[in-house]
Amino acid sequence: MKKFAYTSVTALMLSTSGAYACGQVSIGAMGWASGEALAALTGFVLEQGYGCDVTIVPTDTVPAVTSLAENGEPDVVPEVWINSATVYADLEAQGKVISASDTFSNGGEEGWWISSAVVEAHPELATIEGVLANPELVGARFNNCPVGWGCRIVNDALKVVFDLEGNGIEVFDHGSAQTFAASIAAAMRLASLGLAIIIGANGHLGQI
Repeated sequence: MKKFAYTSVTALMLSTSGAYACGQVSIGAMGWASGEALAALTGFVLEQGYGCDVTIVPTDTVPAVTSLAENGEPDVVPEVWINSATVYADLEAQGKVISASDTFSNGGEEGWWISSAVVEAHPELATIEGVLANPELVGARFNNCPVGWGCRIVNDALKVVFDLEGNGIEVFDHGSAQTFAASIAAAMRLASLGLAIIIGANGHLGQI
């Protein structure tokens, strides 16, 4: 796959308002596969290893960090893309959250991706300039991240910087992870017909 990528840092956060003697612990589960898996794993360890009473709370980057700032909850958020959660650094400096570790050893990565097969057939698509000059070769659509995801904030800025719509690329703003995943799967089937797609995050790269 060809990628137009910008790196980000992923962190595990513990709210300092949590009860370290355990008891009840809330865990924020992000609305994508790795976020849900990490929340389940964290919950299992806390329940089986420490006897905690765990509650899994569905959330996404923006509402999770907002809740941490205002309410000190959830107690644990196993995956946060802090490149698009600018308030996180302030919360950490104030001692309101603790970065326990990097969730991904390389810091994680998110970016814009299209099929390598399409780039091989159309080398001009190897750069963002080439994509903007040939919108029909990428299906003339940009599948933006769902509401609440950190990458949505980044993409909403980048779509203006690159003037996607002015260059003939429709920006489709997804409302949920489910529609996002379905659109990517459909777009990848079209790629075999000579079309490609640009997507706004790496959570569904297994479908490319």
